[in-house]
Amino acid sequence: MSVIDYYFAPISGYAYLGHQALMDLAREAGAQVSFRPVDMGRVQKEAGLRRPFDETSTSEDRIADRAAWAQRRGLRISPVPMHHPADPRLSCRVILAAGQLGLDQGEVTAAILRGVWAEGRNVADPGDLCEALNQIDMPALEILRRAETEAMRDAADDLNRDAIEKRILHSPTYVVGGTRIDGQEHIDRLRDVLGRAAA
Repeated sequence: MSVIDYYFAPISGYAYLGHQALMDLAREAGAQVSFRPVDMGRVQKEAGLRRPFDETSTSEDRIADRAAWAQRRGLRISPVPMHHPADPRLSCRVILAAGQLGLDQGEVTAAILRGVWAEGRNVADPGDLCEALNQIDMPALEILRRAETEAMRDAADDLNRDAIEKRILHSPTYVVGGTRIDGQEHIDRLRDVLGRAAA
């Protein structure tokens, strides 16, 4: 079974736009997704970028690009989300905690991304996160309790350091074996990589 290391910021518009396409592709290809949510602002800063890629940009061209991809993917999207950019650290830990509890990280990630980009939620706020998780019938309080443990904070820090060391600078980035694919717009390339791996 191929493993897709899925690096993304849980407040990223492009992660939102590509998330369901990734999950569908993984299911079709029989691949496993390893969820690696990161604080992309910290990763880019510590990687020493002079000009970090501005995922939070509200420039007209970025808004138009997101809107075009949303139409192509059949997704609702707010041009300028009400609570964006929010601090991503709690969301990162919630996704990791869901995995540790044996829950569906894909569904939890989708709820968080959708919360930011289509539902006007502040995913740095535990109350908003609870509502997003309850909406998909997840045990919100149990997940949040686990997310606040020292073990989850350490796990999130480890993932950030891993992304810094590997210079993962785009959200999302997909890694299969030695192949890295930056950006949800290249999902077809990921399909080709998975096909070759299966062959």
